Amino acid sequence: MSANYIRRMALLRARIFGDLTRQVTPKSYRIVEHFSQRPLADKLTTYYPPLKKFQSLLFKLRHYGFYTDLHLNFQEEMAAKRKARGKGPPKKGEGKRAKKKK
Repeated sequence: MSANYIRRMALLRARIFGDLTRQVTPKSYRIVEHFSQRPLADKLTTYYPPLKKFQSLLFKLRHYGFYTDLHLNFQEEMAAKRKARGKGPPKKGEGKRAKKKK
């Protein structure tokens, strides 16, 4: 067998089985180790709690008075103030286009 054939087969075997195809210096081997690790996606998804699952439970607890969401309370208070000042959306047929026709 020729040396060229053996070299090509070694490169192909390395590509198939995930080995390194060329010589790597110890300094650049750190990069090879970094890319051979598993991605962090699984760890990141389990780090944060599933808030969408808890949202309905938190709304029920808030309705019964067992949980207070200060940000949601502030938003509701500001919406009530805007509505009291007449800043809400116009009723059907009272918008800008309807006023132009009159």
